[in-house]
Amino acid sequence: MSAPGRDRPGVPSESRRILSALDTTRVQRFHFRTIVVAGMGFFTDAYDLFVISLVIPILVALQPGGTIGKSELALLGAAALMGAAVGQVLFGWLGDRLGRRRVYGFTLSLMAIGAVGSALSVSLGGLSTLTVLILWRFVLGVGVGGDYPLSATIMSEYSNVQSRGRLVASVFAMQGFGLLAGAGVSLGVVYFVPNLDLAWRVILGLGALPAVLTIYYRLRIPETPRFDLARGKVGAAAQTVGAITGVTVAPSSTGSSLGVPFRQILRSYGILIFGTAASWFLLDIAFYSTSIFNPLILKQIGFASAASYPALEQVRRLALGNVLITLVASVPGYWAAVALIDRVGRRPLQYIGFGVMAAAFLFLSTDWISLEAVLPAFLAIYGLTFFFANLGPNTTTFVYPSEVFPTAFRTTGHGIAAASGKIGAVVAVFVFATFYQVYGLPWFFGLLAAVSFVGFLLTLALLPETSQRSLEDVSGEDELAVLVRRFSTYLRSLSLTAQRAALALRDLLGDPTTDRDAKITRIRAIEHEADEEVHRIFVELNNRRLSSDVRAEVGHLASALDDIIDGIESVSARVRTYRLDRSRPELVRFADIVVECVDRVSDGILGLDELYRGAPANLNRAIVEVNRLENEADDLLRDLLEALFTERDPVEILKWKDFYERLEVITDRCEDVTDVFQDLEVRYAPGP
Repeated sequence: MSAPGRDRPGVPSESRRILSALDTTRVQRFHFRTIVVAGMGFFTDAYDLFVISLVIPILVALQPGGTIGKSELALLGAAALMGAAVGQVLFGWLGDRLGRRRVYGFTLSLMAIGAVGSALSVSLGGLSTLTVLILWRFVLGVGVGGDYPLSATIMSEYSNVQSRGRLVASVFAMQGFGLLAGAGVSLGVVYFVPNLDLAWRVILGLGALPAVLTIYYRLRIPETPRFDLARGKVGAAAQTVGAITGVTVAPSSTGSSLGVPFRQILRSYGILIFGTAASWFLLDIAFYSTSIFNPLILKQIGFASAASYPALEQVRRLALGNVLITLVASVPGYWAAVALIDRVGRRPLQYIGFGVMAAAFLFLSTDWISLEAVLPAFLAIYGLTFFFANLGPNTTTFVYPSEVFPTAFRTTGHGIAAASGKIGAVVAVFVFATFYQVYGLPWFFGLLAAVSFVGFLLTLALLPETSQRSLEDVSGEDELAVLVRRFSTYLRSLSLTAQRAALALRDLLGDPTTDRDAKITRIRAIEHEADEEVHRIFVELNNRRLSSDVRAEVGHLASALDDIIDGIESVSARVRTYRLDRSRPELVRFADIVVECVDRVSDGILGLDELYRGAPANLNRAIVEVNRLENEADDLLRDLLEALFTERDPVEILKWKDFYERLEVITDRCEDVTDVFQDLEVRYAPGP
């Protein structure tokens, strides 16, 4: 056990007050403004990424001779996604190194430049128009990718505990409006701009407009208090929190910078890095396969077949189909997630979404012939995949990485997860082209069903629930929060077991002649129960991602509580060994001290919850009382030993000396527990 007040990783009391103000404040005007400013990035992201789904059939229609090959179409669909993967990792890393605010405006600037460049693509220096377009789409994608980790982290780090999921999901839900705008703008352009070569340029170029309009407001967002605290800028964090919440925190120190070695990140968060990245990878395989190639799927089922309509009318009908699916399925899914994410939780929404997607894709695959003949039935089931993707994993995979990683790694971790998703989207684009050409849609829907089912299993196996928990608790940065939320129930149960054992000992020592063997057997059974509880605690310690400090503190608490019960069982065994045949006042007095001491320890376990909420009074009272009782036991032992050595029988001296000392050791073990309490109180109690 460490010495009280030792400088160790965690959240000191001053930072805790700042974070508590953020975590408990109601939703303010600042939060709504941040949703709009961050959300406009996702509005632009969605518009820029998914309008390519209609631009592709326009370009195909402009080349009736089939000069655009399948590989070129796939590369055009994947270019922005490849750029997004690069941007997510790059800007995620920069966000943790330079700050969220300092790089936030660059993402929109790249999006605007990429959108304008895409619209103006022409043959250049031996490069075809299509090749130049692919290059500009890659540049645009880098900006799109950078927006993911920064927007998610900024909103998450500013949110309160109760509404964090809803606020972060609202930023992402702006993607739904971007999808709708992209489908609506595309529909309007192809109706009012009959020149298809001009139409696709207008569609892509309009993606620069919302980015340009939002850059100024991005630059005015203050740095998040959590990043400032991680860099030791306590004063700046307190000032920002005061401006947002109205709560004044007067910092008394500058704090210290928190750096986390990458090796430690991998060791502590490796499973979460894999879990968030793999689930996003699987989601985007399914989501982008259907989203980017949605017009081709609609065309395949006869929504706008080449035999029935000329090229321009085909494009118009496909644009209308995009609008209908986005309006009826996609947008409602996003906002259903916003409404439910803090009530239902991230984990249930994610596995329910994956599960329904798997079932719907499987049904589309196995009942393809009959569904193709009944277009409304096909569209209804097909629409379910969009609704439940957005209700579940498309939203939750965005929220999860903004919560589960520590501040020093949060945007980097989010960038890795998001980039994995975009890699999945790139795979989807090329795999779709292959399956569509070689096997047809039924087999492809079957593949998406399998992918979604794996996502369902992975969510259940690897991802925790994060709702209604502070970021420091979820990420393990706040050791006290981890201890209280994950282990207080176990420790409380163990302390209740110790209380039962203490009461049973007092009953035995008060009347050692009546049912002596039964009483001793009962205490032994209680001790066995305690061993099982301690075993469960250590299994949890080994199975969970915890800091070494939390492991040590919980381990010390569990071991000391177990030692109390072991001591009680040891005394009860001596009653039979030493053939105690009558009640002795000094033993009863010792037993009373033990019962009271164990009761105060149990009060202290409850006091950990209150300490986490900033009220250490009851924990401190328990520490003081246990120390007083331990001193009383020391005094009683001293008096008894002095009296004992007036005895002439050495056997009696040895017997009672052993008896008294074992009783006093029980109170020492109680004090061992309060030593851990005192360490926690010194480090985590709020300052004056």
